[in-house]
Amino acid sequence: MAVREALVSEIQPIIEDHYGLGHSDERRKAEEKALRYDLAIAHRLTAKYGMDMLVWNHISARFRTGCLITPGRKMWGRISPEDLVYSSSNVTADVIHDAVYSARPDIKAVIHLHTPAATAISCLQEGFVPITQDGAYFYKKVATYDWDGLSDDASEGPEIAAAIKAVEGCNTLLMHNHGFVCFGPSVRHAWVLAYYFERCCEVQLRVMQSGGKLRTPPKRVMEKAAEDSYLPEFAPGVCEWDALCEEIPHFD
Repeated sequence: MAVREALVSEIQPIIEDHYGLGHSDERRKAEEKALRYDLAIAHRLTAKYGMDMLVWNHISARFRTGCLITPGRKMWGRISPEDLVYSSSNVTADVIHDAVYSARPDIKAVIHLHTPAATAISCLQEGFVPITQDGAYFYKKVATYDWDGLSDDASEGPEIAAAIKAVEGCNTLLMHNHGFVCFGPSVRHAWVLAYYFERCCEVQLRVMQSGGKLRTPPKRVMEKAAEDSYLPEFAPGVCEWDALCEEIPHFD
């Protein structure tokens, strides 16, 4: 399916090039510029909100037959559009991101982080439990994957892809004792999901630490909230992204 989609997406530029319509290069340059901008913003926002881990972890966006991804040699708070690369120097990033894209041709952006709260939740037997309104974004949409050491073997890709495919319509992969991955149709969508997932994990930990009896929302309420969370006006990134971009100084 991924190959088929790539072929279909390339038809228009091929026709334009063949007949000398002259639009392909301009279209591709504009698309790449927009992706690089959003990716750079996403990296700097991750650092601004304390969700980064020095030069590690990665954010990527599908582009042409590959993806634009974190350079891996620069602090996230300093990453600019021109810093994004077509191929990561980190084999772990390649394995994880390639697995997500191969599993879900509809996915256009992937973010993999080791944030404190989400990583703590990944170490719990019960894993993530959606117990709040914000958790509705992730109700029945979180897949899990058992830690198998550093993801430095390409053979692990199909296993990660299988874990994602096992949960229909999932948007998050909780990697036990490791971290998590969020993905979606755009960089803004994936990043905002990651932000909310970390917050939901933090709330879950605080509830556990309180020692109080957990009040779990009724199933019907969570199902309706999950449905409403993806209405066009509430979908991740729709309302937040422009405001978030204003938090980051213009790139030189």
